[in-house]
Amino acid sequence: MLKIGDLGKAFQTYWDDMDKCRQAKAYWTLLHVTICLPDICAALQSADGQARSDTYIRWCDQYFSEPRLTGSERYRMRCKVLHQGRATTDQPGRYTGFAFGQPATSGAIDHMRSDGQTLHLDVGELATETRGAVERWIKDLEARPSSVEAANVAKNLQSLVRVIPFVVSQAVGAPTVSIMTTYMKTN
Repeated sequence: MLKIGDLGKAFQTYWDDMDKCRQAKAYWTLLHVTICLPDICAALQSADGQARSDTYIRWCDQYFSEPRLTGSERYRMRCKVLHQGRATTDQPGRYTGFAFGQPATSGAIDHMRSDGQTLHLDVGELATETRGAVERWIKDLEARPSSVEAANVAKNLQSLVRVIPFVVSQAVGAPTVSIMTTYMKTN
């Protein structure tokens, strides 16, 4: 059974890395992390632990509230960015491209502005919205711990990659030096 706090704890690695991306102004990396999160959530709640286009789209339509970017449009954007490194799409729809920006030094934000068939997105705002969607999803599942989705998450959560710190020691006879590092593992 899914326990309160399990998902929040599991996603802390993502929140920490998203914060690091913002601090380093690594917005292209932040975009990649941001657009893969619905995949992870949809996979966790599925019976077979797999995400597909329909599960990604449904998840986005349920947990995002911004009508200027539907689940289907988010999925097209995700595919182009993650798999082709592109911001344009050749599929019919409201948008033929996306313009990704970052917060200006003045603090100005250009987000969810349509310029013809191009949607301008601030990556920092997109990341904040995505984190909010994931947090809504977590609260929804925690409020329904006996639901099929929560049971699937409890089952699939054990295979989610975790980042765990460990100490690497030097060989016998070498000066005593320990290095703290992290590794990713699945249970």
